[in-house]
Amino acid sequence: MQNNFSRAAKYGDGLFETIRVSNRNILFVQSHYERLSKGLEVLALNKKPLTIQAFTNIIKQTIAEKSDTNLRVRITFFRSEGGLYTPQKHTFEYFTEVSSLSAATFQLNQKGLQVGISSKVRLSTDDLSNLKTTAALPYVLAGIEKKAQGWDDCLLLNYRENVAESIAANVFIYKNNTLFTPALSEGCIAGVMRKNILSIAKKNKLCTQEKAITLEELKNAEAIFLTNAIQGIQWIRSIHDNNKKSYYTRDKCPNIVALLTEELNRLVLS
Repeated sequence: MQNNFSRAAKYGDGLFETIRVSNRNILFVQSHYERLSKGLEVLALNKKPLTIQAFTNIIKQTIAEKSDTNLRVRITFFRSEGGLYTPQKHTFEYFTEVSSLSAATFQLNQKGLQVGISSKVRLSTDDLSNLKTTAALPYVLAGIEKKAQGWDDCLLLNYRENVAESIAANVFIYKNNTLFTPALSEGCIAGVMRKNILSIAKKNKLCTQEKAITLEELKNAEAIFLTNAIQGIQWIRSIHDNNKKSYYTRDKCPNIVALLTEELNRLVLS
């Protein structure tokens, strides 16, 4: 068994998807599949293409054995064994992990997050940047820094010193009836929830813009929040650096965050 996982362990040669299941309904499965398929193509792991039906069946088989109806499912795809840095094969294997969730709907945090800005790492902007690969050392180092500083999460900048994302979520800011989020060219993961929040915003006649976001723009935002496929939306109360300087402070959750969460749950319950 250990040998089967050696390429994932030695080279980070793989991808993963983390999927939310609510009342046994697999959320946003098409979006997860599209991102995974692109990743398999970039990593040349598509010798035997994965169909959406096969992907869905993996999830269904995984949750069929569980009594809980609200679940977090992680599926890790990794290259079959063989070779050193240059692989001998272009086929994949996978394993699944499951944990229970407490609610069927997305729960907005009552207390705003205190978030820091990582001083340890800077993200690159290349063909791998938008993928959820198993090579996650930048996020591990940011997590260590977060814990040491007592933050709830940590923002990562790219090499241009613009905001990219947090440890496990995309970043949004709101100002003047417009939602801004770092463009994919800024080095962030192509988040499934990011994609859906942009869609919800447009349907509610909110302007959206994907662009480079500076620290100064964070400071002047009316609202800042994080998004991912498991937690939905989590609003930020304050942002700090390692010198305890505050870049942004809001004591209450702005209405826009509550509105988006409500609309998101309409999708879940529909």
